[in-house]
Amino acid sequence: MTQGTLFKGTCLWGHVLTCALACGRTAEQAQPKQAPAPAEPAPAPEKEAPPPEPSPTELAAEEARRAEAAAHRVVFADRITFGYVLLLPGPPGPAPTREELQAIVRRMFAESVGDSEVELLLDLVATPPRADLSALHGPGAAVPKASDEQPSDPEAAARVWATSDLLGLEIVALPAEAIEPKLLLDPELTRALEPEERASLPERTQLVMLRALYRNQNGVRGLRLLQALVRAVAAETGALVHDPDTLETVGPAAFAARRLQASLGNIADQVAVVPFIDPHQPDAVRLTTRGMRRFGSVDLELDGLSRDLPALQQATYFLHGLGLVMVRLGEFDRSGFAVEAPEVIGLHYRDCVDAYAGQVALPRCSACPEEVEIHLVERPEEPHDPPGHVVARIVAPRAISGRADYDHIAWIRAALDRVLGRPAA
Repeated sequence: MTQGTLFKGTCLWGHVLTCALACGRTAEQAQPKQAPAPAEPAPAPEKEAPPPEPSPTELAAEEARRAEAAAHRVVFADRITFGYVLLLPGPPGPAPTREELQAIVRRMFAESVGDSEVELLLDLVATPPRADLSALHGPGAAVPKASDEQPSDPEAAARVWATSDLLGLEIVALPAEAIEPKLLLDPELTRALEPEERASLPERTQLVMLRALYRNQNGVRGLRLLQALVRAVAAETGALVHDPDTLETVGPAAFAARRLQASLGNIADQVAVVPFIDPHQPDAVRLTTRGMRRFGSVDLELDGLSRDLPALQQATYFLHGLGLVMVRLGEFDRSGFAVEAPEVIGLHYRDCVDAYAGQVALPRCSACPEEVEIHLVERPEEPHDPPGHVVARIVAPRAISGRADYDHIAWIRAALDRVLGRPAA
């Protein structure tokens, strides 16, 4: 086949192919389109039945579980409010002014008036708490709510608030009935009074509360400054000092001797240990601290104790040592978050020794481990507890106390023996 014949054949097949394709499209276009079948409606989703409302029994059980979990979390206060009541001679009258209190401080500390802490104390006396902090005292408080007082010395207030641990001072005149008469007649609560001081109690109807707001920082500086102020006023006016937390009333000399040291070494002077009947063990005694509120901590309780005096003295050493540990653990976090006690807290013999500032020679067991781990759990409030303050029981760590065979009394006895040895008969 020649080249021209091949070219013509190729063209012919191209014409035939083009015609066939064109005819095919025409036929497709001529075919009528069928309407799409109507879509079937989607089945309606089945509505899930709402969960049944929990029964009262289930609600009570859930609330009990939450309360149980919360009881094992011990949180320290991020702001502490604590004060002393001064029993002044004579009839009720107005509270001293801030200027009058500053003058007393200057006379008391005349030789060290340039000291930084004395200057800070003068600033604190001049500074009322900010309104939002004063509002911590609501209805039903043990003492009247202070008014929203504005600082008369803004520069002094600015210096105080800039410390972050000092928040202000309130000065409140109280009615004579603010202290229950039975507390002033109790020989144990007034044991530190001199005879003439005790005899003067009926004539002391002018009551003034000096109450500071502070945080646990710098060796609980706010409490130390408050005690310095109370000591100065009591020394100059002859006032007796009532502690609304421990319920004790002491004279100026006894109060000065007990004041908190910067090293925190004499926690035992600040915290009372009170015996009570153990409601769960009729033949046993429990010891409970009073006074931990001033450090922003819960009070502590040891129960299931035998009634013999050496064992109770040993338990008192134990509680004071743990009190010192709690003060150290509860130091305010400068980031602003509330501090929570660890799940397991360690107590060592040296903590018990340090709580007494070397004033008491504690017994020592050279063959004992001298340390123990404990856990704290909040117990329900009882009528004799300090108002609005938590008391926590000392128990074994939860890995032990959570077992079905946990013997609490045996564990308490062993814990005391581990730290201090078995008391002498």
